[in-house]
Amino acid sequence: MRTRQVVLTAEGAEFFAQQTRDKLPGALLFSPDGEREWRRHLWAKATRDAIASHNEKARGKERLPLGLGAYVFRHARISELLRVHAVDPLTVAQQTGTSLAMIERAYYRFVPAALAEKLATLKASP
Repeated sequence: MRTRQVVLTAEGAEFFAQQTRDKLPGALLFSPDGEREWRRHLWAKATRDAIASHNEKARGKERLPLGLGAYVFRHARISELLRVHAVDPLTVAQQTGTSLAMIERAYYRFVPAALAEKLATLKASP
């Protein structure tokens, strides 16, 4: 397993501080039962269960497609960081543990819109 380092917001740091309270340094932070590591198949089942629960109440466009996996949330977050929040591709790559080349290959269509918005704010400033 590779190690990733990310910058956390104050809210994110507080979340992890709460998760580590009363735990030994080597204890698992995310575990289905406090003993087993949170593996891909467990994450997939939890995601399917959450989608099924959401779809029981949701109607129309609010329903999520069956077969949707957790990985789609990663793509959505990367797209959101680039397009909505106009975070630069290098920062997005570092924060999400992917390469700048992959960001360019898969998400470059989101970068020009964010860049145009940034340039527009430059013209508007005195």
